[in-house]
Amino acid sequence: MDLIIKVFSELPDTSKAAIIAAIITFLGVVIAATAAFIGVFVTHRGHEKRFGRQLEHDKEVKRIEREMALRKEIFLDAAEAIVAGIGAVARYADLKVQHDELTKEFNEKRSAIAKVHIIACEETVYAVSAFMDELSATLIRLSLARQPLIQMQSRLKILEDQIQIFGKEKDRLVELMKQLNFEGNTEQRRWDFVKNTFEFEDKRANEANQEHQSLTLNLRAEHLNFLEACYESSSQISKLLIPAVREVRSELELPFNESRYSQMVENSSNQQTQLIKEFIAKLRG
Repeated sequence: MDLIIKVFSELPDTSKAAIIAAIITFLGVVIAATAAFIGVFVTHRGHEKRFGRQLEHDKEVKRIEREMALRKEIFLDAAEAIVAGIGAVARYADLKVQHDELTKEFNEKRSAIAKVHIIACEETVYAVSAFMDELSATLIRLSLARQPLIQMQSRLKILEDQIQIFGKEKDRLVELMKQLNFEGNTEQRRWDFVKNTFEFEDKRANEANQEHQSLTLNLRAEHLNFLEACYESSSQISKLLIPAVREVRSELELPFNESRYSQMVENSSNQQTQLIKEFIAKLRG
């Protein structure tokens, strides 16, 4: 280092100035290059951070979109199952429908409601569960109330078959008496047997007819009461959907005016109930 200083001190002033100028220029270039590098590095790091945040944001948006799409799918499937359940309540009033067919559609779709417990928020799960508990209880009550009506209906069918059989037997005996009379048969034992048999079949036919008429009137009255109960149950269950609809729409970020919706459900329920009551009143005469 001392040698360099000694050699530098022995140089002419012009050479010293040139060397110093060169050193300063070099240092300026180095400093400028260093500053430029730092600027590029800082800018690059900033871009990387912003790009990373953008990637995270995009990933979060896509996650939310996927979750929302899944929720929509599950909620729509659950809604179809719920509609099928409410429809089953109304179908209970139709005694012509076999018991296995009453809830067939609902049973095929009700598994969709179980998925709500996996994807939905806690309040939504509670609201849907409350509805399902009441729906299940209603279906059980209606099944128990419907069974005596089905038994009466089955008994009527048996009586109708018996009346038809008794009628055919009476017709056969009448033809037999005509034949005996045509043949001029005067055998008293045979005439007594045919006559007694005819009277026996006639008595059974009359008893069956009387029971059929009485049971028909009873079934008609009980069926009308049951019809009214079915529609009242359907109306009450529909009102339990309001909290579930509110929670589902909240999760899907859809606007919801609960007051207006409740009023709409109430008005629709009252109108349908009134129509059913008027219809039943006309049937009762």
